[in-house]
Amino acid sequence: MNAKLVKHTREELLTRRSEIVDLMVPDELTVRARADRGALTPDERDLLLELEGIDFLLGDRA
Repeated sequence: MNAKLVKHTREELLTRRSEIVDLMVPDELTVRARADRGALTPDERDLLLELEGIDFLLGDRA
């Protein structure tokens, strides 16, 4: 089985990041605070994981 290489432009990543942040209720900081307390819903966890992956690819987070 071969792995499929997917390439995204910086603009595509930034657009998707913005879409994810818009889905976070009430906002990204609150969702991150819930994550620190271990109080995320499964949907919030999925959004946060995708967001962190995008941030990694963008080089914007440690």
